[in-house]
Amino acid sequence: MIPPRTQGIELPTLSVVVAAYNIADFIGACLDSLVSETYGDYEVIVVDDGSTDATLEILADRSARYPQLRIIQRENGGLGAARNTGIAAASGKYLTFVDGDDWVEPGYIETCLAEISAHPEIELWVFDYIDVTSHGRQRQACADDFWSCRNAAWNKIYRRELIGGERFDEDILYEDLAAVRPWVARANHKRYLDRALYNYRNLRKGSIMSSVDTTRFFDLFTAADRCVERIECSLGADRAQALLGADWRRRFYTSDVFMPGLVDWPRKIAEAPLRRRYAAEFTSHLNENTDGISKSLLARDFGLKIALAALCYEYSALGAGDFLLHRMGRMKRRLTSLFSGNHRSA
Repeated sequence: MIPPRTQGIELPTLSVVVAAYNIADFIGACLDSLVSETYGDYEVIVVDDGSTDATLEILADRSARYPQLRIIQRENGGLGAARNTGIAAASGKYLTFVDGDDWVEPGYIETCLAEISAHPEIELWVFDYIDVTSHGRQRQACADDFWSCRNAAWNKIYRRELIGGERFDEDILYEDLAAVRPWVARANHKRYLDRALYNYRNLRKGSIMSSVDTTRFFDLFTAADRCVERIECSLGADRAQALLGADWRRRFYTSDVFMPGLVDWPRKIAEAPLRRRYAAEFTSHLNENTDGISKSLLARDFGLKIALAALCYEYSALGAGDFLLHRMGRMKRRLTSLFSGNHRSA
């Protein structure tokens, strides 16, 4: 149930929507990073998506300490549903999103509000983020154009009118791809903020992107199709081509479907036979449901090895494609480790 806003309090400029589900080890640090600032023209709405661990206890503790927090409980419905609940409860003229197992950099709120004040004409801001892995922290550069903004909901500030009545999909994974990219495409006034404000925890076990349940990977096609449909519905086919390029759909499926689906995600599948079976099914979906992919784009933006692997998959040379993309790298790492160990022991 959404708690009512206290009467007489002026509506905030910025609403931060935080989705939380079974993240007791992380949610405290996330909220502390958001409410540690004294600038008061904002609210933080935390949606507990049916957690069964100690997440709710931690939220209750932080809520008692921080008046900026509003806690909403709901039955488990997934990330998209939690965010939609937060949007419905939000009072701010602008929105940002934070996943409860991540955290923001010092000055996040102050920076967002300063940008909003200085540039009232802007509908969408995009900023860099820090990818946090077991190997360390690395800043990831973004941009305010359609191709370089990243699919994530959390490295952006949105004017509420840009989102309007649209919401995140609740029936698929990859809800960011289906919803956020159309918002980026139709924003007339965008701005890149050259700061890394967000820390993305890209190493938590059990997160969506760590799963090897390959049946869920195919939601990507549904998300991509909805993205394309929404862009053409809001912009029109001609304007979409004018803004994004004449062959933008083919480029989109190349960069946002082929690359994650056949290059990135199979790295999470240790067994080679399962990887090849998955690659065969994914390639079949790709060929049947799209206009194909661009080998020249792959060669230009991602390298000849990936372009050659795409050619192998196209002609059902699954073993060769798997070797180029996955086994070659593993063999190289093993040999490097072996010779490095021999060198140290010599």
